[in-house]
Amino acid sequence: MEKRHQQHTYKSTAALLVGAAVLLLLVVGTVVLSLRGDDEAQVPLLQVGGAEVVRVQDGAELMQTLTYTRCTHTVTRRVTAPVEVYGKTLEEVQPLYPEWQITGFSAEEVAMSRRPDLFCPDHLVLMTGDNGKLCVYRNKYGDALALEKQLETDAATLPAATREELAEGIGFSTEEALAGWLESMES
Repeated sequence: MEKRHQQHTYKSTAALLVGAAVLLLLVVGTVVLSLRGDDEAQVPLLQVGGAEVVRVQDGAELMQTLTYTRCTHTVTRRVTAPVEVYGKTLEEVQPLYPEWQITGFSAEEVAMSRRPDLFCPDHLVLMTGDNGKLCVYRNKYGDALALEKQLETDAATLPAATREELAEGIGFSTEEALAGWLESMES
């Protein structure tokens, strides 16, 4: 019985030593690669506990997904990350984009999403302008409406319920649909 106990203890100790040796080789290998100064390797640094610190590399991309709540359409845009983001960790990037939820993070790409309360760029948006006239807007930049044209129609001449809708904006997929709506209001 004692011999079996010694064999079991020997096997447990050997397994523990092998595991420790493998871990030591991984740590030493990572340190050696990071000391090489090879910019191409871009080996992440190690934190306590072995968790990797990923930093955004030069030339990385931002993949931004916008889901517009007013029409439920989704637009994804891919742009080169600004220089200010290079070399930053996830924790350092998050405060730079407070309106966005970061959904993926790597050295090459930062994926983020947002749900603006707007119509997407595919829609014309009819709203009351500052001067009380009806105006046509379009989402040209993805996150804000830009004035396309001002109409001669005064919003005060329309029913109260319609004026309330116009305060939020009414979306139209085509110029024809917008023209049809305006004709129905005039009659």
